[in-house]
Amino acid sequence: MDIRIIYSMQDAVGKTIKELGYKFEEINEDIIDFRYQKGDVIVVFSRHESSSKIPSLTVHYPGNPTDKTMGGEPKKLGIAFPSLLTSIYREIRKINTDIEKAIEATHHGPTYQHVPIIFVEIGSSKEYWENKELVKTLIEAALRGIDKYKEIECENKIVGFGGTHYTPYFSLLAEKSCVGHIISKYYLAELSNEVILQTVNNTIEKIDTVMFDNVNSKIREKIVNLLATYKLNFKFR
Repeated sequence: MDIRIIYSMQDAVGKTIKELGYKFEEINEDIIDFRYQKGDVIVVFSRHESSSKIPSLTVHYPGNPTDKTMGGEPKKLGIAFPSLLTSIYREIRKINTDIEKAIEATHHGPTYQHVPIIFVEIGSSKEYWENKELVKTLIEAALRGIDKYKEIECENKIVGFGGTHYTPYFSLLAEKSCVGHIISKYYLAELSNEVILQTVNNTIEKIDTVMFDNVNSKIREKIVNLLATYKLNFKFR
């Protein structure tokens, strides 16, 4: 598998990576709207931003679950790779730091590519984006995850609906499950049938389980009925 690792010189973490001397592929495009497409998989190192400025180390897939876009196309999810994202996340979890670690819900672009994209991010302010020791520690953990992804155990491969953006429930499940797309509660009321189907179709590994985190019965019923022909396990919390 040809896994390409990239960063952007338009991104603060990308600039730190360049200063550290890593020989990853460099692009000079908006990190949430780039058109780069080489290899079988793309792993992107970038900054994470949030209004809270809480320090964080996160992983996620790109995608815009509704018409509201941040780069990429509306109502379009990227391609998921559950065992690789989960392998990277499990290694990040081992980093000896009090900084929050999480799998984020699917969000922002790009969505143009036909190969999986995984974002590995540092948040949430300049203090952390320019911290060479932290950036190096995150990179080395992610590289270990990339090396080990074929060996990790997955009790099941899941997609998730509900919960908050930082998905504490699904992040916890990643200890034993491998995680595909997660659609947070903020998008559920506007979620189209097309995007629901994309959660299980836009992946290079077969999804076998759909997990719900406090999703109301009407939306839950809609999703279950739409995915009924896929022979999936449905689990509710």
